[in-house]
Amino acid sequence: MSFRLRVIVLMTVLSLAPYIVTMIVMGNVYRDDYERRIRDNMTHELDITNERIEQSFQSLRKDMAFIASLDTMDDLLTGDLDKRITNLLVLKKNDMQLIGWFDVIDTDGNVVASSNPDRIATSADSSGLFSVPIRSSFDDNQLGQLTIHYSFENLDRFLPESEHSHYHLIVEDQQVTGPLNTDPVISVSRVLTDWPAVTVTLEQERQFAFSLLNSAENLFVIVLLVGIFVIASIAFFVATIIVKPILQLSGTAESITQTQDYSQRVAINRNDEIGQLSHSFNLMINGMQDMISRLKAENENRIKLAKEKDRAEMLQDLSTKLSRYLSPQIYESIFSGEQDTTLGSSRKKLTVFFSDIVDFTSTTDQMESEDLTNLLNQYLKEMSDIALRYGATIDKYIGDAIMIFFGDPKTLGVSEDAKACIEMALEMQRRVRELKSEWGAAGYSKPFSIRIGIHTGYCTVGNFGTENRLDYTIIGSAVNLASRIEGQAEPGTVFVSEDTQLLVRDHFSMTPTSTFTPKGFSQPIQLFRVISSGVTRSEIVIEESGFSLKLDSQELTEAGRQDIKTRLLNLIDDL
Repeated sequence: MSFRLRVIVLMTVLSLAPYIVTMIVMGNVYRDDYERRIRDNMTHELDITNERIEQSFQSLRKDMAFIASLDTMDDLLTGDLDKRITNLLVLKKNDMQLIGWFDVIDTDGNVVASSNPDRIATSADSSGLFSVPIRSSFDDNQLGQLTIHYSFENLDRFLPESEHSHYHLIVEDQQVTGPLNTDPVISVSRVLTDWPAVTVTLEQERQFAFSLLNSAENLFVIVLLVGIFVIASIAFFVATIIVKPILQLSGTAESITQTQDYSQRVAINRNDEIGQLSHSFNLMINGMQDMISRLKAENENRIKLAKEKDRAEMLQDLSTKLSRYLSPQIYESIFSGEQDTTLGSSRKKLTVFFSDIVDFTSTTDQMESEDLTNLLNQYLKEMSDIALRYGATIDKYIGDAIMIFFGDPKTLGVSEDAKACIEMALEMQRRVRELKSEWGAAGYSKPFSIRIGIHTGYCTVGNFGTENRLDYTIIGSAVNLASRIEGQAEPGTVFVSEDTQLLVRDHFSMTPTSTFTPKGFSQPIQLFRVISSGVTRSEIVIEESGFSLKLDSQELTEAGRQDIKTRLLNLIDDL
């Protein structure tokens, strides 16, 4: 809704609201007063009708008293009943045009005379409207009573009818005369004074009663509509005058928005508040024109900075993604500039580590793919975390196997690198044993076991591949030998070559195992199994197929030592 239309509507509403409310209130008051007057007139008419009915009843009672006092009624005393009394009653009925009959009832309750011959010699009933006593003209003793059986249809003559108003007689809540009317009516009722069971109701059709008022209301609606049109026209004219300068402001602002031409201005030809608003608008446009010029220059600089920032963020995101495909040491050396990304290699003495899961295929062929994926990912993550803590370079994952080496790109010396590698291997075995318990508790019936092989020797290390695709890795016979040693290791053990054993023999407890001649080697290789981390440590861990021993001598009491010795001796005897 436009501003002009809102002003027109507001002015029209404010102008018409008091007028409409006043007219509605006055109309309701007039309608209520009009209905009250109609009811008063109907009540007055009903009172006159009731008075006539009650007068007719009183006259009827007097006529009956007169008939009961006639000498003719003395025939009841003598029992000489002829047709005189009956003829008298018939005459009176015809004279009154009575719908009903008169009965003369003796003291025994028998009808002895009646204007209805069929009633004579029958027992009297209680259906009469009212009765008067019949007394002897000789001694004033009661000879019987005169009863009238009165039909209320006799009252129709007192109930004037018209096309739009009707009378009803209601006797003991039952309508006995008058038509049924289903249309809305205005009604007034009165109970007859002498006959409380009889109610007279006067009804008038509401539509007829309010016909004149409805005509006046139609005229009122026409006048109201004309007034609305006139007031709306005046409001439209006044609103146009009021909002014209505001529309000029709005039009100029919209034109500036569409064309981006900030040279446009509003013509000022007023000294009132609208003129001040126009002047302020022009000053605002001047300021905006200057500000836009400055913003354009600043925006160009920000675009340049944003592009540089986006490029830096893209490179950072790319480097983060690449770091997941490279060993942390290689990643750091490449991005720090220490490591070149060109083809090239060098010879270094490294300690090479291989591990894989024993009988991986047979262990996992009964597992669902989701369970296998979860277990393998958890295993590789745990092993990788341990490797990174010891400063190892993770070369690659080969299915369930892991290839790791120490000594490049950073080294602590050949002996320290070999020592760190074996400590890492022992911790990996301990962690796998812990994971086996967790996996068993989770319902995996065949948890993983791993074997580890380690060898120290000269390797060629560097970037191999093409200019388009490089792989930082190690090659050489030392790598192949480490892989062969891992294949000779037993589940849950760490096997090392004699070259590695000579470097770390002062730090670890080892026991020689069988020798073997690897494919491609002419001389047999002596292998050693790592038992524990040196004699200085209190913890001793021995793992064999079908046998596991973990002992911490510092935690043992003397009694515990003796108990263990006894058990070990018994075990030796059993073997």
